[in-house]
Amino acid sequence: MNNNFNNSVIDGHVDTVYQLPKDKRDFSIRSEIGHYDRYRMEVGNVQAALFAIYPASTQNRILKKLDLWFKFVSNPKNNLEQIKRFDDFDKVKSSGKRGAILHFEGAGGIDNNLRLLRISYHLGLRSLGLIWSGINNFASAAMFTGSQNKSGLTEKGRELVAEAQSLGITVDVSHLNDPSFWDVIEVTEKPLFATHSNARVIVDHPRNLTDDQIKVIHENRGTIGINFAMIFLNAIKPNMYDYNLGFDSIKNHIDHIVDVASINTVAIGSDFDGADMPTCVKDCSTYPQLWEYLLKNGYSKQDIEKISHANLLRVFKETWK
Repeated sequence: MNNNFNNSVIDGHVDTVYQLPKDKRDFSIRSEIGHYDRYRMEVGNVQAALFAIYPASTQNRILKKLDLWFKFVSNPKNNLEQIKRFDDFDKVKSSGKRGAILHFEGAGGIDNNLRLLRISYHLGLRSLGLIWSGINNFASAAMFTGSQNKSGLTEKGRELVAEAQSLGITVDVSHLNDPSFWDVIEVTEKPLFATHSNARVIVDHPRNLTDDQIKVIHENRGTIGINFAMIFLNAIKPNMYDYNLGFDSIKNHIDHIVDVASINTVAIGSDFDGADMPTCVKDCSTYPQLWEYLLKNGYSKQDIEKISHANLLRVFKETWK
């Protein structure tokens, strides 16, 4: 790939903080286990990523995971810098470090008075998924199997969206069931981010987005992070693992979102360290190969810059204070 091509990446969703202790691996040491470490971030030119607190389903879990998150970010060997303000992206880039953005995957552990939300904002929370699974005090999730919940946002959920956006936290609509998604659309005042979701027309999975949802995210000036997990990519056998899936399986979802909405509606939300990936994107070091594939198959350098980082930067600029 042309070394002059600016293909820096902002990854909209990774579960590395959760996965590291399970794998008993050190982020500061290059590994063939998992998908992220400081060296593979450099090879893949990942400028920053949303490192999720997962699952943020109880207050106790949030507190434990926050402690783990700050130990992870503050360890000098990891070469990370927390991003709290939009200007921090340029500071991180010039410093040679990699950016870490605090994200909650689920809001179940946030109290009804939203005190923990406000405290978390001051700690640097900049992206919030309303739910991961089941039903909580705020919303209902898309179920992976079985019948779907029919309930949407609660009144407290509507308050949560309003308060998060007022503070300057980007609201994530991935994992919401369809009624909750449309309730968020009713109350949102800022662009939304589906951090790690694909196109349901291509892979009929409730975690993927319908065409109407894709269109309304586009109208909302939001963006959608393409998820690399095999079960959401595999159009031939949805929900099935196929490690031989190629870059075309990713491109199919990008193509569809561009056709239904626009190039401005596509970002990256890999779900690295949170799901099983096809070999073509075995870890974050493979990003340059993905961009090369897209460049050879109909996408321009400007298109790829939008997908890899510019679209998500625009959403952050419009949603953060």
